[in-house]
Amino acid sequence: MPSFALTDATCWVAGYDFTTDLNQISVSVDAEQLDTTTFGSGGYRQRIGGLKTVQAQVAGFWQSAATAAPDPQAFPDLGVPDRPATFAPTSGEGSVAYSAMVGKFTYDLFGQVGAATPFSLAMAGTNRDGLVRGLVAAAKGNVSATGALGSVQQVGAVPSGQFLYAALHVFSAGTTMTVQVQSATTLGFGSPTVRGTFAAATAVGGLWLARVPGPITDTYWRLNVSAITGTFQVAGVIAIGS
Repeated sequence: MPSFALTDATCWVAGYDFTTDLNQISVSVDAEQLDTTTFGSGGYRQRIGGLKTVQAQVAGFWQSAATAAPDPQAFPDLGVPDRPATFAPTSGEGSVAYSAMVGKFTYDLFGQVGAATPFSLAMAGTNRDGLVRGLVAAAKGNVSATGALGSVQQVGAVPSGQFLYAALHVFSAGTTMTVQVQSATTLGFGSPTVRGTFAAATAVGGLWLARVPGPITDTYWRLNVSAITGTFQVAGVIAIGS
């Protein structure tokens, strides 16, 4: 992907789409630098990587409502861990996406006289799964029937020692829906294999697939609705990580 102007960056946290509330998104992951310098080092510091930290910062224009606005999504949820979050440079299927289980820890709101009312929200990783890199497999949209959800993505094979991850964001909910993660050896997706199944979706929120260990040699992946009652609005990501 060549350089481009950031105009359609996307932020989904649990069952809320922050995208059109924001004008800034920043995601970072850091590893602690542990000094292992000894005598005989040749005069240079030696280091190894330690514990990693995932952080995200979003900012935009403050609004409030019963549920569908930044304020009711941020304030009541402060300090609650393990909300599935996805950040992507574009919202379309096939876009690179970074996902993590996060908590919302700092909420700043209001500003100076005469200016559009701002807010910012700082999040941090709360789960051992850390930050994973994958692809948007299902763009935000409605689903009311069983079958493939989104489109087939070449996420790649899962090496030994790494894991399959997936996140499902439910923005509006019908009665119940079950979504699988499937893989296949070819783009045509003949004879797919079910690699994992999300807990049944019954309400607005986010679902995080229990990670599936490699090796898995299939390189093509998709989401599949195996059962559904009612209409849901969802988006989903498939990723591979350590």
